[in-house]
Amino acid sequence: MTDKFDSDGLQIATNNEIVADLESSFKNIYGADINLDQNSPDGQLLNIIAQGQTDVRELLMQLYQSFDPDQASGRLLDERCAINNIFRKGGNFTTVDITIVTDRTVTLQGVDDNYNDPLATGYTIQDNAGNQFVLVNTQTLTAGTNSVLFRAKELGAVETTIGTITTPVTVVLGVISVNNPTDSTPGENEETDAELKVRRRQSVSIGSSEYLNGLLASVLQLDGVTDAALYENVTSEEDDNGTPPHCMWLVVEGGSSADIGDLIYRKKSYGCDMRGDITYNIVTPSGLTFVSKWDEPTTKSLRMKFNIQKKVASASFDKAAIAQKIAEYVSFRIGDGAETASLTTIAQRAIDELGESGYALGVLISSDNGANWVEYVAPAVAQKLVLSISASDITVL
Repeated sequence: MTDKFDSDGLQIATNNEIVADLESSFKNIYGADINLDQNSPDGQLLNIIAQGQTDVRELLMQLYQSFDPDQASGRLLDERCAINNIFRKGGNFTTVDITIVTDRTVTLQGVDDNYNDPLATGYTIQDNAGNQFVLVNTQTLTAGTNSVLFRAKELGAVETTIGTITTPVTVVLGVISVNNPTDSTPGENEETDAELKVRRRQSVSIGSSEYLNGLLASVLQLDGVTDAALYENVTSEEDDNGTPPHCMWLVVEGGSSADIGDLIYRKKSYGCDMRGDITYNIVTPSGLTFVSKWDEPTTKSLRMKFNIQKKVASASFDKAAIAQKIAEYVSFRIGDGAETASLTTIAQRAIDELGESGYALGVLISSDNGANWVEYVAPAVAQKLVLSISASDITVL
């Protein structure tokens, strides 16, 4: 067997090598004529022992590999990233303004100080898809029409449609009706393993002597920042993106202006100008005013359509659930293009995870509300593509 742990790392024996070694040992004990065929009692016992040894070795290999953050997963990945002072970003809740009509004064219980607890209880309503929403703050409402803030019961992005959150789950005498007259503010799902690994790799540039990588990596660690990109024009002429000469262009999604502005002040290279319509003033120790500049990304909505080919004639499909699953898995970063190869894989994954029997075929995307359907959409500079699942079309063949 080839089990060893040296300067080249951990190496373990394969199952075939373990079986061969055990066969040799059995023959040394019982004689060369022992029957070790797989259908014999001794052969079956040998393979049970070999499989047990293989499982232990594979577990040791998995533990060994988990010391590399790029190969770890789940809680082990959290522990490895903590060494770099990087922590997984938790999800947040979708929020929505709800109009409540009452015919008397009523007090409705909110989650109050337990806002971040997914198990917190309070006055609850739901939409026609079964998504539940709970009152954020305890409210005493007078007779008439009242507008109050609710959050989704589940963490992450919960897609809603105007006028569909109309069913009280908590019955309170005096509440006549509930409704959502405006769009919700979507929440964010918890950072995935893949996203955390990318952010950890970027984080090692924070102390870099090259300011561009260091500034970008630092921005990505700020609370509330969900994405960022940094462009630089080192030439003496305006570049094709409209960035002035010797100028940087920071594009940030989320985060507070104070945090971003202060970080630019501390990290920006001397002599480098800034581009951006968002500004934040900082009074320096010398009494001068430093003006930080950056931009938020623009967005472009995409529609998606595809066919589902039944594997069996009797198969049925929950198209709304498939669309919701796709929404959970599709995420574009600033500057990422959208192509149908990966979207086909995601659509198939959604179908399979829901236990439905079909193939995702003919995936196409549109950036002009369905006027033209293509296989690839490229974003503009500093633009983020957003897939609108609610406007997508799924056809079952």
